[in-house]
Amino acid sequence: MQKMIISNIKSAEFKNTNLNKTFEPDKQHKQSFEFQKCNVSNPYSAGEGKLAVSFYTLQPGKANYPYHYHMGSEEVFYIIRGQGTLKTPDGEKAVSEGDIIVCPANENGAHMIINTSDAPLVFLDVDTISLDSAEVVVYPDTEKYMIKSEKGGILDTFRKNTSVNYLDGE
Repeated sequence: MQKMIISNIKSAEFKNTNLNKTFEPDKQHKQSFEFQKCNVSNPYSAGEGKLAVSFYTLQPGKANYPYHYHMGSEEVFYIIRGQGTLKTPDGEKAVSEGDIIVCPANENGAHMIINTSDAPLVFLDVDTISLDSAEVVVYPDTEKYMIKSEKGGILDTFRKNTSVNYLDGE
């Protein structure tokens, strides 16, 4: 049974992540996906629960993930400190301290947060998670799909034009 979590973010450990170096260390990318993250609640590692709660810090010029939306998970972002740009299906929007962003689990929830200021951007990220099913993440700009299931050990990314017939190879 899941227990209540009480954390103090002021003393929490933030981990550095650089997706550019993790996935393609020798390639120049259009955007730097680099962030500091503190997981407060992570159903994937705990093996239970339905909410992933994390704090992110983006340094100037950085984003945390490419422009994407989820097919099964909703997300809420609360900007705690700083300012930046939120890329949405309706264009880019300025975001700053006090803003709350609610992303539905469909193409209307496509998003990417970029720190376009000269100071750190700090925000809270709350996601709904289903450990019982795989999650599909869609990347509209690059026509990619990612399928992930921590429980099933699946993590693969595909381009839209690489689809095959349902009975291919059967």
